[in-house]
Amino acid sequence: MERWNKLAEMVKEFYLAFGQQEFLEKEMTKERIELRERLFYEELKEYNDAEKNNDKVEMLDAVCDMYYIHIGTLLEQNKGDVEKVASKIFFLEDERTRKIFNWEVENGFEKILFQAFSEVHKSNISKLGLDGKPIYREDGKITKGPNFFPPNLKQFL
Repeated sequence: MERWNKLAEMVKEFYLAFGQQEFLEKEMTKERIELRERLFYEELKEYNDAEKNNDKVEMLDAVCDMYYIHIGTLLEQNKGDVEKVASKIFFLEDERTRKIFNWEVENGFEKILFQAFSEVHKSNISKLGLDGKPIYREDGKITKGPNFFPPNLKQFL
């Protein structure tokens, strides 16, 4: 359970660093739900493509990203309550968590997930612009700033 608390705390840190706290305080709008779904399905497509190419590094990246997005969605649905989100994931309370968990286990990522997720988190935080502020795409997705560096996940495989 402690691992999931730490992962949820990282995602919440991202929300705060990128000025997204408002989404942890209000009800999710239809548009916000649709954005979160699009973000998730972008990563699912990346996972499926990586699986076809037997690219374990990209599969691990996609699993981490799907968890990151899903944890963010759960944080939004639960008003930023890290404990509640960690509990929902730990106990596999929803279908999406169960699917991501299955990909994690099927690929043997369970022993390296925390380290890989932490690496993805550092990479995500590096997306801030030079002024320390986030840069947004037209649809609301946060894009990469000039200090961005990709996660080095190969080191874990």
